Amino acid sequence: MQASEQQTAQIDAALTWLAAEPNDDPVADLAALRGYFEQVRDPAVPGALFADCLIQFDARARDICERFRARLLDAPLPLSSDLRQPTEALIDALLDLAAGFQRVIEDVRGRWLGGARTDAHGSIVRALRLSMEAYLFASMIGAPAPAGFWLRVYGLLAAAMRIETVKAEGGAKASAQIIMALAALQPESLTGRELVWVRDFLDGVQCDVQFSQQRPNDERAGYWIDLQTDEPPTALVRRAPPANAELLYFASGALAAEVARRLEWLESRVAQAEVVGLERDIDLLDAEGQALPPGLTPLEALSLLRRMHERWSAPPHRGLPRRQHEYTVQVCAGLRAIWEMFRRGEAGARIDEWMVCNESPGGYAIMSVAGVSGALSAGMVLALRSDAGKPWTLCIVRWLRSDQPDQVELGLQVVAHGGSAATIAFRGSELNTIQPALILPPLAGVRHHPAVLVKTGSYVSRRFMLVRDLEKRLYVAQGRVISLDMQTANIELLQYEVDPYPI
Repeated sequence: MQASEQQTAQIDAALTWLAAEPNDDPVADLAALRGYFEQVRDPAVPGALFADCLIQFDARARDICERFRARLLDAPLPLSSDLRQPTEALIDALLDLAAGFQRVIEDVRGRWLGGARTDAHGSIVRALRLSMEAYLFASMIGAPAPAGFWLRVYGLLAAAMRIETVKAEGGAKASAQIIMALAALQPESLTGRELVWVRDFLDGVQCDVQFSQQRPNDERAGYWIDLQTDEPPTALVRRAPPANAELLYFASGALAAEVARRLEWLESRVAQAEVVGLERDIDLLDAEGQALPPGLTPLEALSLLRRMHERWSAPPHRGLPRRQHEYTVQVCAGLRAIWEMFRRGEAGARIDEWMVCNESPGGYAIMSVAGVSGALSAGMVLALRSDAGKPWTLCIVRWLRSDQPDQVELGLQVVAHGGSAATIAFRGSELNTIQPALILPPLAGVRHHPAVLVKTGSYVSRRFMLVRDLEKRLYVAQGRVISLDMQTANIELLQYEVDPYPI
């Protein structure tokens, strides 16, 4: 098939744009990419010519993705419209390009010998990488995977598994594994910076790709995939697979083992740095054969690696039933905001109104009903109460979703009923690291001792000095950490006791 004069002119214009330097503004570059691709994707364009153009569009899209990621790394949710709308457009563009590679795959279907097999495999890998980027960006803005996303990924994975050579299967299946592993981590529970770090980590991991049509032996780290439904992988411990469905299984045990190895190495490096008196924020993440991606401090990487290991080795399952409710609550979000409110009163506190969607003895799901003031992120602390004058319940944001620009839904885990403000300084820290903390009472069935909640990176020693203003007297004590119960990108929660032998 020959291209018409108009099609040739459109293709030449697209190739000229692709050969030029990218626009300094990634949003403008994205708009141009979508415009030129819309012209090139005309079904009348010959397949070979379309495939050649598509590879160049793929390269430009990767460049645009890098620049968008830099903008979103630390962007608080919900995103402003000038960030969310271009990101949604980027997600659409990435999936359009992935669909283009699916068209190329269809063009060579039935010619699985020689170069045709190689072309098909390359297109499958590119389509899966583009889909992975789209999923990453959707997760970074708190949005679910777009409609049809999982069916596309499963179709590409099935096509890859039909190619018999080990080499052909490896690249495509490894790309699919990144998508499944991200989904298994519950991406709504991670910050944008953590999501990018996990993606980079998975890119560098060398372990067996764990897809099989046989149910895994270790079901604790197993997931089932229904190839005919537009749903993410489901943990076997959460729900049994349907009968008579076309199933594929994914096992995350090998990834968990690799994370455990890196975690042990990094814990050893941090301990060595402490022994010789070095700062724990120095670059400890690079060494022969053990390098970890940049982007997080060693302590942040430790926290994330622990959560990765926990979720890939034994995915969490809901232990308590949820009850559907709809009632308004008052919310104060953020460690500093809650500390200020407990210390100085509610007169100047930032308190918003939210709606409870459902609840269980261990937590809540709440939705914004009057807009969101301040920044929100997974792993932060939040205070909640049903009405003015009622005691505050302290919670940790376990996940955050933002399906619409003006709507945010939070999943909360209760960590205390009530609390108080304090000032704390860990032994071995600098004088300028004296910082605010929340003192939490014991929690029945969960925690037998009081706890202190501080920002991540504060815990540098088992002993600390605690100062509390108790009405008309000042309370000073030395505390001793019993256990680190929780560590997120934002907070550390430590059980402690008052040290009977202060030193």
